[in-house]
Amino acid sequence: MTDFPSYYRGNVTWVDEMDQRLSTIADTVIARSPHRVLDLGCGHGVLLDALSRNLPDAQLVGVDAVAPPESAGWSGVTADIAGLLPFAQGSYDVVVAGEVLEHVPHPDLMLSEIHRVLTVSGLLVLSTPNIVSWANRVLVPLGIQPLFTETSSEVHLGRRWRVLGQGNQVQGHLKVFSHRALQEILHRTGFRIVQMMGMPAEFPPPINRFDRLCARFPSIASDLLVIAEPLAQVPTMPPPRRKGTG
Repeated sequence: MTDFPSYYRGNVTWVDEMDQRLSTIADTVIARSPHRVLDLGCGHGVLLDALSRNLPDAQLVGVDAVAPPESAGWSGVTADIAGLLPFAQGSYDVVVAGEVLEHVPHPDLMLSEIHRVLTVSGLLVLSTPNIVSWANRVLVPLGIQPLFTETSSEVHLGRRWRVLGQGNQVQGHLKVFSHRALQEILHRTGFRIVQMMGMPAEFPPPINRFDRLCARFPSIASDLLVIAEPLAQVPTMPPPRRKGTG
């Protein structure tokens, strides 16, 4: 079985240009004027490149399964972001986790590790697809596999048409969240949500115009972008119940 880093070294899932989601993340981070920024799942660093132009004095670090470009104006660490992060407690003022939470087998661990490496007054900027997006509310009743979910580890199935991704290479999505589930997992791992925004996906015209309209409402948006602060004390949660118990 292919391990997590090897899978993503051979399966390109990062983006190479600034879209609305990355631009919003960049604006959010820049407005904070942080000294130390960590970008988890940074790919080739399109976000970090944008941050380096606007935060010339900040320490910018990116982590990914792939090695950073040699000409990067930021520090790159090649590591498995699905496990324990190779950083000390309270190392960063801002942690960005853009479109990575859905890729890891243990999102609780990732969020707990982010909480650990953030300073007490730090900020988490996170984005992830929305399983209950407007498009899935239309497609699922028609018997079509929901967008952002995967059944094969190689190819998208159950989408019926190529425009919906049928036959395309998968991205490795393991856990996909509704806006409510995202709120709850952030709370249980010690975060307070400051703001939740909807973001559009990459639909072709003219559907993209309707998608941008729906992005105004996080509950039905294609993508979710959350700004959250670490709580000083992680809430004590009851243990999970076994299926069928009271």
